[in-house]
Amino acid sequence: MSQTATPQSFPAFPLHSTGLQESGGADTVTAQAERVKCLIVDGDDVHLDALEAPLRAPDREVFRATSADQAMSLSREHDFAFVLLDVQIPTLDGFTLAELMRGAERSSATPIIFLTAASADAPLPVFRGFESAAVDVLFKPVNPDLLRQKAKLFVDFYRQKQDLARALRAREDVLAIVSHDMRTPLSVVHTTASMLLNPKYNLSPQQVREQHERIKRNVELMNRMIGDLMDMAALRVGQLSIDPKPMAINDVLREAVAAHEASARDKGITLSYDPGNDGLPAEADRARLMQLFQNLIGNAVKFCKAGDRITVASRTRGSTAQIEISDTGPGISPDDLPHIFDPYFSASKKHQKTGTGLGLYISKGIVDAHGGQIRCVSEPGLGTTFSLVFPLSAVPMPARAAN
Repeated sequence: MSQTATPQSFPAFPLHSTGLQESGGADTVTAQAERVKCLIVDGDDVHLDALEAPLRAPDREVFRATSADQAMSLSREHDFAFVLLDVQIPTLDGFTLAELMRGAERSSATPIIFLTAASADAPLPVFRGFESAAVDVLFKPVNPDLLRQKAKLFVDFYRQKQDLARALRAREDVLAIVSHDMRTPLSVVHTTASMLLNPKYNLSPQQVREQHERIKRNVELMNRMIGDLMDMAALRVGQLSIDPKPMAINDVLREAVAAHEASARDKGITLSYDPGNDGLPAEADRARLMQLFQNLIGNAVKFCKAGDRITVASRTRGSTAQIEISDTGPGISPDDLPHIFDPYFSASKKHQKTGTGLGLYISKGIVDAHGGQIRCVSEPGLGTTFSLVFPLSAVPMPARAAN
């Protein structure tokens, strides 16, 4: 039976704005940090317990199997940094199982460490493990310190491969967006500039101003695309930059709400902020938090219609700041909800895509970089709620002078 870690619990917050509940059918997706997985295969639970102990780590998830069938099933479902495989397991010996794993697409390149009770003095050329694509051998009884060092080596190697793959994907993503998505605003700028310079159009001063605004909007769009691409590339390799300083999260939320009041009012949407009576002192990057809140509130304004409500609320809960951005808009379908933090995913194909489709992916990265959590609860026809949790600073912010 596989053994996985229990996710950290998410602090409760009253979902008052949309009518959604913590239970009762509402769909939920929570952004969590990726952990490296490894697999132990041994027919004896006592041996599994002894082997698992030195492998445990906060950034690691250990899976267990007591038979070849369980091991193959798990290897088809998960990507493992390495497999620790006893040569003596029920129903099928470890050598044959290793060959089966090597023949499966998902586990074809997974490193396999054999465990054997054979003497360490036996000549290695006759050891069948190397013929079965094993990359290392440990002799029983296993030294826990040696196993811990071996595991770290393979985990580090796995992370390096993942980083390289992400870097390659980031390069491909940049090329794809530059060659496709940026063509439209660039074409608009080129066409409009040509029109302004061509006397045959005989544009009035008002028409010149309109065309100038058109160019400005598309240049701003390209700037946002470039910024998103740079953030995406940084997130792919785990290097999103933040500059944390003492600040009050309330101030950033209030400013972000104010920035969208006009656009919400123009669409007939009610936008409000309920700061409560709590101060929210934090060590955070103000610009990044503004980017995060602007994106979440902007998305709500974009997808809501006349008569809808958007409510932003913030409270302290223990040593954390808890924030909700709720709307009564169209909601997100159950099929789309698990993917909303994926790069380039558009949760609603009914709406025209503007930008890179990286907004929520970058938002998650900003939250992660601050040691926080982000969760989305949504139901079609009832609305959407984004809940965020950030650690508070131990030192309260100084009181602000009255205006």
